[in-house]
Amino acid sequence: MSTELKDDLRRFLHWGPITLLTLLLIVTWTVIHMNSMWWAPDTSLESVLNYALIWVQTFGTLYNFIRSLMVGPGFVPLKWHPPVRKDKKFLQFCTRCNGYKAPRSHHCQRCGRCVMKMDHHCPWINTCVGWSNQDSFVYFLLFFMSGSIQGGIIIVSAVTRGIQKRWLIRHGLHHMATVHLTQTNLMACVFSLGVIMGTTLASITLLYMQLKVILKNQTEIDLWIVKKAAFRRNAYPQKRIKDFVYPYNLGWKANIREVFLSSGDGISWPVLPGCDEYSLTREQLQQKKDKRARTRVFRCIRPATGHWLPIFSQGLWVSFHIPCPHGSRIALEPDDIIHVTRIQECWLYGERMITEKEKVEMRRRKGAIRGWFPSCCAVEECEDYDSENDLAGGEPVEEQDSDQEILELLRNLHAPAC
Repeated sequence: MSTELKDDLRRFLHWGPITLLTLLLIVTWTVIHMNSMWWAPDTSLESVLNYALIWVQTFGTLYNFIRSLMVGPGFVPLKWHPPVRKDKKFLQFCTRCNGYKAPRSHHCQRCGRCVMKMDHHCPWINTCVGWSNQDSFVYFLLFFMSGSIQGGIIIVSAVTRGIQKRWLIRHGLHHMATVHLTQTNLMACVFSLGVIMGTTLASITLLYMQLKVILKNQTEIDLWIVKKAAFRRNAYPQKRIKDFVYPYNLGWKANIREVFLSSGDGISWPVLPGCDEYSLTREQLQQKKDKRARTRVFRCIRPATGHWLPIFSQGLWVSFHIPCPHGSRIALEPDDIIHVTRIQECWLYGERMITEKEKVEMRRRKGAIRGWFPSCCAVEECEDYDSENDLAGGEPVEEQDSDQEILELLRNLHAPAC
């Protein structure tokens, strides 16, 4: 068995896919059981079509779910670099993948790779939604939503018929008094109905977000870059920065074809006239430069565990003010230097600088290197550190001859486990 196939199968061993498949099994069993009493498939042609539709939507959901998970979003090859050497200056370098980030690609900490046209990391499929699997993900949401709606209608109708069973018998409608409610199937119906309501709302929300992404050809990350581009120009009007034009919105028809009928490679993308393939990446690099200019340097004075809720180490107050449930946490040791870019009450977001010991030993400490940590664990430093030479994986590092030694050291560092 190939390594790639093992990695694909390993994605199933996660709480997201296991939970989703378990709930799908319970709800499908409940729907089929109640449908067999409420509208048995051998009573009419319509009942056969209804029964067939249940299985079509079930298999459609399973097929597109498995395809989204197994195919994956598409990863930028390790050690990738642009065909034209001079184009490297327009791209960010990822030290974890030891290569350059292709246009529209971003490094996912959970996947441990740079993802082509990354939209977001979905825990339910235990991988990212990106170039290769966005169409399957949308189909999965459509089948899941329509199947949930049909299942909800069947369960409600069957339970209603079961509650009215005595009334139907008294009025001589014995042919309709076919639903027999028991404690087991009634509990299964209540549970399944709750699951259906929750998943239907979630599916509608996700489907709406994906349709916006597809129609504008603008992923959630692209949208964030565009917002920051507008902020740069509004915040510094005196600099007269040239207006930024998002290069990938080709019109809704072309955008739809790109997602569902695309035969591209996930690296090169068609752009609007007047733009080129590096229009977005140049804006990203400038935003990173501005971000580094705003960076504040902190020094760790007490250990940070890297736990999501550091109740025992930092107390309840810090734990009750968690900044972002989807943001990673970093573990720190005294005297670590952190480049902080976001400050919130009780928490700071930054990137730990690689220590000299890690460079010498060619080995990096376990755990994330960029994320949130309690503000009480660090104090701001007045001394100015050279951030360009000590950035960790994910930040842009321009490959220059004067920095070659440090780059070679960074490339050989092992990526932390996600």
